[in-house]
Amino acid sequence: MSLPKVLLVDDEAGVLSAFQRLLRGEPYELVVTTSPEDAFQKIAQEMYAVVISDHRLPGIEGAYLLERMREVSPETVRIILTGYADTCAAIEAINRGAVYRLLTKPWHDDELRLTVRQAVLRFELIQENKRLHALTQKQNADLKDLNQSLEAKIEERTREISLLHEQLEKSFLETVQVLVSLAEMHSTVVGNHSKRVATLAREIGERLGMRGKDLFELEIAATLHDVGKVAVPPGILEKADTSLTPADKQVLRRHVAKGEAIVKMVTSLDSVSLLIRHHHECFDGKGFPDGLEGKDIPLGSRIIAVADAFDKALNGRATFDSSTPQKALIFVQNHAPADFDPDIVGVLANRLSEESRAGQEQEVEIRLKDLRVGMVLSRDLRTVGGVLLLSRGNEILENYLVHILNFQETDPVVDSIYVHRQKTAPTASGPAISPEPASKDQAKAPPAKPPKAA
Repeated sequence: MSLPKVLLVDDEAGVLSAFQRLLRGEPYELVVTTSPEDAFQKIAQEMYAVVISDHRLPGIEGAYLLERMREVSPETVRIILTGYADTCAAIEAINRGAVYRLLTKPWHDDELRLTVRQAVLRFELIQENKRLHALTQKQNADLKDLNQSLEAKIEERTREISLLHEQLEKSFLETVQVLVSLAEMHSTVVGNHSKRVATLAREIGERLGMRGKDLFELEIAATLHDVGKVAVPPGILEKADTSLTPADKQVLRRHVAKGEAIVKMVTSLDSVSLLIRHHHECFDGKGFPDGLEGKDIPLGSRIIAVADAFDKALNGRATFDSSTPQKALIFVQNHAPADFDPDIVGVLANRLSEESRAGQEQEVEIRLKDLRVGMVLSRDLRTVGGVLLLSRGNEILENYLVHILNFQETDPVVDSIYVHRQKTAPTASGPAISPEPASKDQAKAPPAKPPKAA
């Protein structure tokens, strides 16, 4: 079976080389070109899973090129790459439905890898959805030809096919994105917990020698590890661990089996579903749902367990301002080898030690609802319309927060918000935020209260 193809279009040879180095060893074939016309011909002649185009190309805008490609290959997932501060045009292209995601230069390596992998998975799931839909139609036609004496059997098969059809009507990848968001809606962890767990799990997996399909499945399982929590009542999800009753714990434990069942809807993800099922097994055999012990627990599940616990200790809403990577590591180490594989905890410790020696800056991605007075931005905060609300390095003050929330009504914040884990002094140039509200309606809006920590 041939690997899915990813096409990169950029007129800068350095960008093409950087992509080739960064994506070497990934489970797909990367094709690069500097010519927009050559790229269009490639898309017209054979099927590509993903196309990534620079926004500014010689003689043509990347957004327009992707729209042309959409006409000849609508199933190809389109990503736009821009190195310009004003991304209004690119965002407009996204809103028109021409592209799936926007990436900026310079990019974050792990974020770029994850985005491309998710795009490839989206394409593969669409193809699987088409295949199963065609199969369903064929089965329906066959059933209509059966003899009337088989009416009972026809009714039974019709019910099965009807259920399958309902599942196929949903694009699985889009459903996953919704489910992950819902699962985290009532989470006690700040920001995109599943995304951070997936990135950390992949890093640990790479250090343990995992490659190719095994590494890919680990990352997908880590992304979806809590998807079963959509079946758990919000009131239970919002409770601290110390406040859970025995009955609450029983309900909460069922989320691993629920998650396994959801992911099993895609037959190609059977291995992923098993990693999700066993990520709450304990190394001493006292975990759930099956009480597996030691090396009997799948390696991917053991990795996800460590990454999950570390991120919860680091980014819990109640301890976010006081926690540090070292404190979170100590928490995980104190629970090994009872809960966690000590070898994997050792890999995590080495990774954090290397980060510390390299002096890497700690930042975390949060949602608007988690933004609080006292936090310090690590990246510029912009709206969908391109308005710079507050520049990086500025501390969130009460009036800034009110202004940001007012803007949300008419010109929402783009994507997520990035803040430093540790407070730093505001930039010397001061805030970029306007002292006046954006409209008369906003001027009349009552002051917003800072978000309350869960």
